Amino acid sequence: MQGFLKPYQVEQIKKKYPPGTRIQLDHMEGERDMPDGLQGVVKHVDDQGQLHMAWQNGRSLALVPNADQFHILPPEQKPEDNKIRVLVVEPGKAPYAQQIENDYRAMQKLVDGSIEFFPLPELGCHLYCNDEGKLNGLPGNRRLDNKDIICGTFFICADDGHGNDISLNDKQLSYYTERFREPERYSDEEAHHVECVIKVMPSASDSIEDVMRMLGLLQGGNDEMER
Repeated sequence: MQGFLKPYQVEQIKKKYPPGTRIQLDHMEGERDMPDGLQGVVKHVDDQGQLHMAWQNGRSLALVPNADQFHILPPEQKPEDNKIRVLVVEPGKAPYAQQIENDYRAMQKLVDGSIEFFPLPELGCHLYCNDEGKLNGLPGNRRLDNKDIICGTFFICADDGHGNDISLNDKQLSYYTERFREPERYSDEEAHHVECVIKVMPSASDSIEDVMRMLGLLQGGNDEMER
């Protein structure tokens, strides 16, 4: 049994076990309906240092430190714990921060289609956009450093260094808000243009005439030079 506790000891217990603390019972002697492993939540600690509980089995039997055996459980994960802060960039609008579910279905909904990944050169960030934005005729949005134009809404998030999406910190959010602050206007022809260049490299066995033909400088037979 627990002996008489001094006031400062009671205060220490109250600080250690505030209301809402999740507890798992390891053993309570003499209580058959309080099995090992039972979980509960602290309602309050009284002036004798006993923890008044709300147990899973409906009982409210108090815990006595140093007499009963128990330990603290981590807080339950809340639904919002799976959300990340991203920067959303829509065509014709200024960027804005938004909390979204860290889930591919929520990401697809945000860009209105299947997502495509693009790495960004600064601050360990990347963006996701609609991978068929050009083919589906979505409006031109912003031009990237590689000169490609993203069509449709995209959003930016950070990387934890292990390939996982995480929230943007304040520095990252501020940087990319400024980077994409001004809406950009593009014609449909410019925004939806897909450049496909096939480069044919000459081999060592190619003749001068073969190389010239690849370059469009020679037409017809081998000895018919363009005049």
